[in-house]
Amino acid sequence: MIIVLNLFDIVSGKEAIYAEYLRRVGPILERHHARVLFYGRTRARFLGSCSQEYCGLIAYEDPMDLARFSRDLEFIEIKRMRDGSTQNYVLTVVEEIGLADAILEFDDEYHDSRRDGRVGESIEGS
Repeated sequence: MIIVLNLFDIVSGKEAIYAEYLRRVGPILERHHARVLFYGRTRARFLGSCSQEYCGLIAYEDPMDLARFSRDLEFIEIKRMRDGSTQNYVLTVVEEIGLADAILEFDDEYHDSRRDGRVGESIEGS
């Protein structure tokens, strides 16, 4: 499974265009086995400099589903609606590796740094 993180702002005065895009993109996403996990509005920022007001998380069972969605002629036709009604757009694709695998990955990196004598720099200097 992959998750697509969308962060964006809606251009003032273009809300109706974006709403129409949302109405039309839903069936296309479904056709490509994608589902909206979350769609929301930023309430507070605690860390970092991300400034986008909206966030959407879309799940695809297979990376090829995202590729097919991106090439879908109906999506290409409405993509201009999204692009013209949003700004400050960031789209990131994340592949799930699982927490246990992440711990092992970082643990191996920690052990390698200890062997190389870098542990003080990378861990204590953080």
